[in-house]
Amino acid sequence: MSKIRSAILAMTMISTFSISSAAQTSASAVAPTRVSNADQEKRLTKRVNPKYPKEAFDAKLTGMINLEIVIDKEGKVSSVRTLGKGEDLLIKAATDAVKQWTYKPYKVDGKAVEVVTIVTINFKVGEQ
Repeated sequence: MSKIRSAILAMTMISTFSISSAAQTSASAVAPTRVSNADQEKRLTKRVNPKYPKEAFDAKLTGMINLEIVIDKEGKVSSVRTLGKGEDLLIKAATDAVKQWTYKPYKVDGKAVEVVTIVTINFKVGEQ
């Protein structure tokens, strides 16, 4: 194999290794810590109950809305994603409420970290 070809092959292997190592490091540094709902419930400092939408209440729409939430290092809900299906009116009411929740920061090795957990909001006719 020529010296030029060997050099190109060596540079390609180093570049590939560097890129994949950097991607792995950055992915692991960004991924939030998964925490159970029961553990996060203990850290909840502010809960805003959802308002049952009048149209949904009048139509007797009920259901459980499951939301995956990301809580930032300061304890604020930074994103909300619906899991499964549900009535749009109920999903919006649940999401609007949960976005206002705050938690004590979750710490790993003494440092606050971003966490992800699942919360369930249950809508029943007769409860407003």
